[in-house]
Amino acid sequence: MVTIRKHLVSSTIADKVTYGKGNSRKKICIHETDNTRPTATANAHGRLQANGNSREASWHYTVDDKEAVQSFDHSIRCWAAGSTKGNNEAIHIEICVNSDGDYKKAVQNTAELVAMVLKEENLTINDVVQHNYYSGKNCPRNMRNGTVIPWSSFILMIKSNLEPKKEVEDMSQEFLNITGRAEAKAMIKKGVAEKLFSDKHEDIDSYDDVKLLSYALAYLNRKLK
Repeated sequence: MVTIRKHLVSSTIADKVTYGKGNSRKKICIHETDNTRPTATANAHGRLQANGNSREASWHYTVDDKEAVQSFDHSIRCWAAGSTKGNNEAIHIEICVNSDGDYKKAVQNTAELVAMVLKEENLTINDVVQHNYYSGKNCPRNMRNGTVIPWSSFILMIKSNLEPKKEVEDMSQEFLNITGRAEAKAMIKKGVAEKLFSDKHEDIDSYDDVKLLSYALAYLNRKLK
């Protein structure tokens, strides 16, 4: 289970970079830091916020491959969404993309954190949104591009933390029974050929049912846009 460490921002600094209390906490909004510098970890971003951010921005959590650092209570309306609506109703989580970190592990840790917050705030998986949902920004960029872990896989990761693992596996098996493993693989290969995915997927024959489902759904979602 992901380690969650509180490094809360003082009220003096919070007054300068947030709208204060009153967050309606209807959504969980996922971001990526886009900061690839080595050592740009959750700890570094947590310290940045606690010491007074150099720009007018704020968010509730930063997550890397080691931990999740909480900077603000959920009740605070952070400046993260790029829209008043998003700032007033969402809990904002930033995923680290530092070059010396394990991005996949950071995403897994984020999925665990999101599942915990969903339960705590009595929200559902449908309440998890991208930064793009509020502002149109290409964020979280890596998941939107499907370069390592597509958004659909991230959602499945969250579900696997909310529900017994067997239910996710059963859902994947049901999809593949209807669609067929060969057709699911064909979808993924088309996604690569059409440059919808950057991964080559050379080891596709080794994919388990959940991974096949996530990439096949990612392909279908992109084709329907």
